[in-house]
Amino acid sequence: MTSVVVEGPWVDRRRPARVEALEPVVGRHAAAGPSPEVVALVDQPGAVQARPDRVCDGPGEHPARHALVPPADDLAEAEPQPLVRELEAVVARMAHYGPLLALQSDLRALLGAWAAALVRLHRTPVTPATPVADVPWVLTEPLPDWLDTLPAETGPIWAVRAHPGVLRALRRTRADWTAAQWTHGDPTGDEVVVTRRHGITRATLLGAAHHEDAEQEPPCGQPRSGTGDPRWDVATALDWVAIALGPALDPVWRLDPVALFLDEYLALGGNAVPTPTMAVARTVATAIEWSAQLALAGPEGPEVQAWLTGLWTRPLELAGRR
Repeated sequence: MTSVVVEGPWVDRRRPARVEALEPVVGRHAAAGPSPEVVALVDQPGAVQARPDRVCDGPGEHPARHALVPPADDLAEAEPQPLVRELEAVVARMAHYGPLLALQSDLRALLGAWAAALVRLHRTPVTPATPVADVPWVLTEPLPDWLDTLPAETGPIWAVRAHPGVLRALRRTRADWTAAQWTHGDPTGDEVVVTRRHGITRATLLGAAHHEDAEQEPPCGQPRSGTGDPRWDVATALDWVAIALGPALDPVWRLDPVALFLDEYLALGGNAVPTPTMAVARTVATAIEWSAQLALAGPEGPEVQAWLTGLWTRPLELAGRR
């Protein structure tokens, strides 16, 4: 039986890896079109990103995806691994053996460790030296005009921009924003590493300034961590699980990773459950951010376009449920 750790703040500020790209596949999991697999990580050597005067240093490369997956026993005392790689290994075993209870337990342990890392961070004491976290740009700025230049195949962008429920969700989330607890700002699954020791699974959040280094600049390309609304952190994690992990699980397995994550988070004492309006706002930010990244990467095939359509459909679906 694997346990997770929630006691005490423990936030590692190293950022050894980043997501290079999602790999959309023709989706059998999402009604709105193709959906992403769990993504590969690539090594991130020292490079200039958001600001040319700051350099992000990173250690050596990580194993490539689709490498041979070692048996579970061999991972019991392994060195820290990117959470994405650990999730890939579990999904690969499920694809080979089916959703065995032991593999479901491992999946729950990984998601629970990630949830525990958020709980620990949110419980970190706030001091007068604690910086104020950045409010997400999607709540403070108009939706960018360049969205109008994207091809129609990208998705129902015009409908999202004009939907009164979406606009109301953005305004309401900004009005309800609270800056009372330590937050990460962007705790996606790509910002987590996992360590297994003696049957205990522990996750570390990357890219968050520790409370002892309150004046430290955030890592390159990262939002500033500090006092913010912990519900946005949870909304970000749930959003990542929904678009990256959920589609990788075969629907016949009847596994809901979003529900698993939230169950573990609540069981560990987490109480920063995002509101429905915040969930809508998070999906809007995700759709815009991925549209920008893929637009910069150049022309994409129909599979990528269909996957983006799925991303742009999500805010409309969530807003329609309210």
